[in-house]
Amino acid sequence: MKTNYGKLTWEEVRDADKDRVVILNVSATEDHGPHMPLDTDTVLGMAVANGVAEAAPDEVLVMPPISYGFNEHHKDFPGVIWIQPETLIAFVTDVTHSLAHHGFRRILLLNSHGSNHPVLDLAARKTVIRDEIICVSASYWNLCADRINEHRKSEIGGIAHAGEFEAAMYKHLEPENVNLEKSANQNLHDPDSRFFNLDLARGGGKAMLMRWWSEVSPDGTMGDPTVADAETGEKFLAAAVEETTALVREIRALPILERTDHH
Repeated sequence: MKTNYGKLTWEEVRDADKDRVVILNVSATEDHGPHMPLDTDTVLGMAVANGVAEAAPDEVLVMPPISYGFNEHHKDFPGVIWIQPETLIAFVTDVTHSLAHHGFRRILLLNSHGSNHPVLDLAARKTVIRDEIICVSASYWNLCADRINEHRKSEIGGIAHAGEFEAAMYKHLEPENVNLEKSANQNLHDPDSRFFNLDLARGGGKAMLMRWWSEVSPDGTMGDPTVADAETGEKFLAAAVEETTALVREIRALPILERTDHH
């Protein structure tokens, strides 16, 4: 069976295995420094989702992406399209409610934009409550953080936003759309901070402060893209696909439980 949800006919949806994990990538359209395009989050997130479909074609369906996210703090950089969190939650849960109506019971909200993480966590929880199905949210870099650190070339702080991780993967996928000659090292990690670790592959911050992006970044970059290369990007992407596939298989194995109202 096809894995691209948008390519199915209504009869194929009707007859599909409803325990396939439906992957919905939610990303953003925003600045990624002078060296990368606005569509970075969507390109990378869909590369992971489609990679999972190649690895496990009988276990998933991949939805068309939602390419806009919660990122108003980036709007000082031209090109950003921002969606309010309440709007995004409502939109995503309308999609998941539609899928549940058609009988699908397992959904993965695959995040590829940092500030979407709390939004998608809430959307997944609301879906579970309303539709009584399994709905999981995950940011793909969190799934493979340990493996990122096996291959990275940047110091701590080098993997945050448009840094080594994203630049390397995009360079692997579409080298013609990445211009590392325009990149600069914008590593803002403070080794004396106990709570504000800015590196996504080193656990991120234990506390959260999201400033206006133009306050902390002169060019839309946070991290070090200057050391990125396509070979490392291929390894990063492979790790993300493998770990996301492992998550999908755990989701497939989860039992569908029945609630008990004790009133």
